[in-house]
Amino acid sequence: MQENEVVEPKYGEKIISEFDVEKDLEIWENKHERDYKIKITLPEFCCLCPRSGYPDFATIYLEYVPAKFVVELKAIKLYINSFMTRNISHEDSINEIYEVLERKLAPKWMKITGDFNPRGNVHTVIEICSDEIIKKTQEQSFEAPKFEKFLRDSERSFDRSGYGGRESKFSKDGSRGKSFGADKKGAKTGDRKPRASKDKFDDKPRRASSKEGFKKPEFAGEKRARVVKKSSEDK
Repeated sequence: MQENEVVEPKYGEKIISEFDVEKDLEIWENKHERDYKIKITLPEFCCLCPRSGYPDFATIYLEYVPAKFVVELKAIKLYINSFMTRNISHEDSINEIYEVLERKLAPKWMKITGDFNPRGNVHTVIEICSDEIIKKTQEQSFEAPKFEKFLRDSERSFDRSGYGGRESKFSKDGSRGKSFGADKKGAKTGDRKPRASKDKFDDKPRRASSKEGFKKPEFAGEKRARVVKKSSEDK
């Protein structure tokens, strides 16, 4: 080979170097109304380390439930191969692939996993799933503000203390307008009849009284000491 001879790139190298994701990533119409999952494995992912320039290899696992569009298989393969000459980190590459497919396809559900080959005794797996994004959005939408939560907690603790709605007020003549007693609903204050002196009300339960008092239990076969009274003749 002469020094001045120009080496033309192969057609594959030319396609990869000239690949434009905005124009060349071909998508097709999804003709099916039912939900179904597409699984694609791309074992030839390669990119260059942004610091050292060493190649990083990975297997890309793509799963998605299409809405209106699906990605053409050759197009996704060429798009993955276009990372071969790019200096990009593991995290940035997988996030970029997810963002591009999400914008182009707008799927109902999608998950991308980048399983990188170990390098320097380090094994990296990058995973992005729309389930986690949807779940996080729902948690934020249903999360109450801290101030409202504090007010609700305060009201609960106030009700549990037993003083909620039972304030006592005195009228001008000095009589109580409200009573702490458990009045029936709709009953007016002062409608209660005075109790007779013979009526006895005791809310505390009483123990059954025993006239015999404490009695030591007897056991079968128990021998008791016999008490013998000595008469005057025995003395």
